[in-house]
Amino acid sequence: MSDSEVFLKHPKTDAHNHLNLGMRYASYAPWAHFYIPNFPRVMNGLDEMHEVISTFTRPRCSTAEDVRDLICLSVEDAIADSVTVLEGSIDLQFVGHYHEDYDAFLGMISDVVSKYKDKITFRPELGIGKTFDDEKVQKWVPILMKSGVFKSVDLYGPETFDGIERFKPLYELAGKCGLKRKAHVGEFSDAASVKGFIEEFSLEEVQHGIGAAKDDKVLQFLADKKIRCNVTPTSNVLLSAVKRMEDHPIKKMFEAGVRLSIGTDDLLFFNRSVSEQCADLVDAGVLTQEQIFKILDDFER
Repeated sequence: MSDSEVFLKHPKTDAHNHLNLGMRYASYAPWAHFYIPNFPRVMNGLDEMHEVISTFTRPRCSTAEDVRDLICLSVEDAIADSVTVLEGSIDLQFVGHYHEDYDAFLGMISDVVSKYKDKITFRPELGIGKTFDDEKVQKWVPILMKSGVFKSVDLYGPETFDGIERFKPLYELAGKCGLKRKAHVGEFSDAASVKGFIEEFSLEEVQHGIGAAKDDKVLQFLADKKIRCNVTPTSNVLLSAVKRMEDHPIKKMFEAGVRLSIGTDDLLFFNRSVSEQCADLVDAGVLTQEQIFKILDDFER
């Protein structure tokens, strides 16, 4: 049995998955009714990825029904990979597709959770973009956090400290509401930024966090604080944050005792499931099969 087959059969968690882009291209294209030229392909950084998003995927998602369809496609492809716990990010901007009808938006998410409950534990995550209209962020986020529907929160966008202070009260509210606090940092930024974001927002988990591998003291900080880094190896390589899979710092992070998970990030773009990435890490000599299983099993299900 190949490594991919072994990992496919093993229950696993995907804690880093953006559900609007969380499905296979083979699932997306028949739904979208068009093909994206020369896709999937290696991207020249985030700018090229965002160009594809703005040209093709964002315009295709224009209605409330589209939002629900995309979430369901992503959940179904996670189930196909034997993912038993999915902490999937639902972008805040989708509230606009529901014309600020919060009950309808939250009801849709609850219905999806219920629809798949016998096959997967789907824990909706509120995704907040740093560049999204701040007036809407401040208006919409508290309502959604207090709803009880979302189980975690994630902040993504440019990995800088510019303007992040406006999100701190929202993260304080997230803590009061019992939401797990995550944020994107450390894919393209350094170890100090990883530590800084954790301290600024009282993070319990970091999306990416691989920049921490550049500083042993920050790795020790992560290990001591039991901060999990939800790493996405294929994304890191295809966006040139890491040169080759063989060079991926997840090995150093694992050996330093940092808690880890392996996620898909944007399956539509990177085309590697959790199981396939596990096999890729073994094939590249980065981690052993035994070490991968320790990562997969170190998650509350």
